[in-house]
Amino acid sequence: MSVVVRCVLLLSMLTLTWANNHVFITNNLEGREDLNIHCKSKDDDLGPHVLHINQYFRITFQPNFFFGTLFFCSFQWGNGPLFHFDVYDQNTDYYKCDADCKWYVHKNGPCRNELQDNSSYVHKCYPWKQ
Repeated sequence: MSVVVRCVLLLSMLTLTWANNHVFITNNLEGREDLNIHCKSKDDDLGPHVLHINQYFRITFQPNFFFGTLFFCSFQWGNGPLFHFDVYDQNTDYYKCDADCKWYVHKNGPCRNELQDNSSYVHKCYPWKQ
């Protein structure tokens, strides 16, 4: 392997290791209800939080160099059922979010603007996980 390739590989690894990523979860519930969330990863329990309308919760982390970073949350409002969603799965989200994943929670599911073809964003909504 050439010296140039080794340097580029080393710089890429250092950038990935040192860069912080962020996940923002914003309450955009119709009806202006409070949103109860509880987020976890394999290693960390971030505890329960209550978000009033338009408030957000931020998760800051360093992605795993070998991929596999996963943050998942439960969501509930009013006396309704508990919903679940993976707010960051490094295996699928690493190239869709840049360093920030910004979720906007609606009753039908979470939505975000995703990076497409490394140049433009598209607004996508997802159903809750069963």
